[in-house]
Amino acid sequence: MSQIKHIKTFIRTFFVLIFIFFISMVVVYCIPTSWIQGNVEKSLEVMEGEGEYPMYFFYRHSAIIDVHTDKLMYENLIQNRNYYNPIQASVSVNQYPRYWHGYQVILRPLTVIFQVQEVRYLGMLTFHLLFFWSAWLMAKKTKPLYAMLYVLTVASGYIVFLPVCLQFLTTFLVLFVSLIVLLNRYEKDKPVPPIKWMLYFFVVGMVENFFDFLTYPILTLGIPLILLLWLRVRDEQVDFKKNFWFMFKASLSWFLGYALTWVSKWLIATVVLGVRYFWRTMSVVQYRLEGSEEEPLDRIGTIRKNLKAWLNVQDGGVISWSKIALLVLIAAVVLMIWKKLKDLKTVGAYLPILIVALYPYVWYLIMSNHSQIHYWFTYRAQLVALFGGLVFLVSVLREQEGKSLR
Repeated sequence: MSQIKHIKTFIRTFFVLIFIFFISMVVVYCIPTSWIQGNVEKSLEVMEGEGEYPMYFFYRHSAIIDVHTDKLMYENLIQNRNYYNPIQASVSVNQYPRYWHGYQVILRPLTVIFQVQEVRYLGMLTFHLLFFWSAWLMAKKTKPLYAMLYVLTVASGYIVFLPVCLQFLTTFLVLFVSLIVLLNRYEKDKPVPPIKWMLYFFVVGMVENFFDFLTYPILTLGIPLILLLWLRVRDEQVDFKKNFWFMFKASLSWFLGYALTWVSKWLIATVVLGVRYFWRTMSVVQYRLEGSEEEPLDRIGTIRKNLKAWLNVQDGGVISWSKIALLVLIAAVVLMIWKKLKDLKTVGAYLPILIVALYPYVWYLIMSNHSQIHYWFTYRAQLVALFGGLVFLVSVLREQEGKSLR
């Protein structure tokens, strides 16, 4: 009976959130176009002057700003079919119905007052406030060392550009809020039942799909899950088996939340706009999964391109000296750990963290077409690998002088 009760809770949560997503989109599309027309046009002028894919400071593919997609987001604020009612307009989003476009819930009201420059400024403030808040909570609930690893991980994704590119921003905001919720709810002496954590990941997956433009959504699963796996070893002394099954169930919950939310948008579009939109979406899904003659799939090549972007490898294939120094440092740490590992049972309990660290590469294999075309921003999914690897390495070191590195 308890399992049926839990399933009902998931179903109820799913339909409540889908209703909220749908209604919130309809409400913001009730805002008259005349209220935002001027600010949209001025914002597009600004972005036209910036170019489609500008590079600043670092002049690497990994430092490209996606102004092209930000322009598309602004163009979608103005519906191109005047005869659509708010329901049709909010579902179609200028004949782009396969995504929820949840960013519109925030961007459309803001554009009544602000142009893109002010929106970017507000995004920068929000990004840093939530980032610092989540890092502070992590330091408080774990140790400052782990908060530093978290800050290092996020900063390595070219943090200077993340707050000012709207497409890059949304997933990080979902990540920060999800971490704040997790760390506020987590109490060492009052363990949360595992089923509630499954519901947490289910909701995070749904919210991420609502806001995301298919950038690097796996961040919102990987980083919170790595943190929670570590906390379970520290506070509940779980072994490998228990942590592995927790990892599996949490990952499945997130995936179901993400996938079902996406499919629900396709079904809503079919009901509101007609069945032809469903078949259009299916053709895009087939293209993303199978590629085309012009852009054939190369799954191993996709991983290679994303690794190359992440490691900041130059176009000629030469790794910068800073990256060589980093690789040498990592090798030194591995050699040190080889002689100073904790007992095998403890190391085994942390192994699921390494499995989660591999999630970005599973994502690249599944979403190969999208990740090989847009590698210059999808590489940030590998921040999960960086955070997982660092947390695992620090966690399996032996205690020194009576103090634990955990």
